[in-house]
Amino acid sequence: MQYYRIIGMTDSAYNPRSGLSPSYRQRVMKWLKRALRSLCVGYAVLIALLMLMETSMIYPAPKFPAGNWQPGFSFEDMEFASADGVKIHGWLLRNRDQLESPRYFLYCHGNGENVSHAGSWAGLEIVTELGGHVLVFDYRGYGKSEGSPHEAGIKLDAERALAVLCDKFDIEPTEVILIGQSLGGGVAAHLAASQGCKALVLQKTFTSLPDVAQAKFPFVPAHYLMRNRFDSSLAVEAYDGPVHQSHGETDRVIPFRFGKQLFEKTSHPLSKFVNLGQCGHNDGYSSDYWKQLDSWLDDLGSDPSQ
Repeated sequence: MQYYRIIGMTDSAYNPRSGLSPSYRQRVMKWLKRALRSLCVGYAVLIALLMLMETSMIYPAPKFPAGNWQPGFSFEDMEFASADGVKIHGWLLRNRDQLESPRYFLYCHGNGENVSHAGSWAGLEIVTELGGHVLVFDYRGYGKSEGSPHEAGIKLDAERALAVLCDKFDIEPTEVILIGQSLGGGVAAHLAASQGCKALVLQKTFTSLPDVAQAKFPFVPAHYLMRNRFDSSLAVEAYDGPVHQSHGETDRVIPFRFGKQLFEKTSHPLSKFVNLGQCGHNDGYSSDYWKQLDSWLDDLGSDPSQ
């Protein structure tokens, strides 16, 4: 230690590797490396958490008894088994008017609803405003349906619900009008592409789930990581029937641009896009909306190609 003192160094300032004290640049680089390492670890933890939480974030799945299960209108409880044996529950709402040509609807609800919510507003409006019978069903894990939600299972549930509706009224899938709200738009688009339908009505829905996730979390490579995708763009592109689509400019859950981009995939000449203006994602639909949708469905009925 005497040698260090002779050349003017103290014990604490000595770098045993180089024999010199670290420069300012070396200290800064060391700090930056530590900070970068911490950021990388934190980012990896965040990605892992988002991947683990993906299902719960996409499918809040309100289960029974959440909701109003004894509403002030009549309905028929429907129970059926999905293709993999999972028991699915739904409500069948009938139009009691003596209609010469009733319409048949299958309604696919959003991710934060169950049958008791969707049936009490959308189901009733479909019956009263559009003059039809409608089956509103819960995806697995929702309401009184068994199981846990995931994309492949929900698609099986929807396919079985369509088959049950057709069996109930002795009709073909091509006679059914599919309506999908938000997440249900992805479900309905899948059915239209794979099973066929008379018309596809999409409400406040998306191009794909990864697109929505990427918009909300731009720092996450959602397109590479997400397991649940519901690629409605591909489904609508594969469907050659008429599409009625609506979206509000102030939608903060699914940006308006995704609705417009999805509509660009339609090919049928009678397809229509409705700008809902200042209607938010969780806002209801005006009577004018239902009137023009009813008129659009009338136009389809008078089209000889339908």
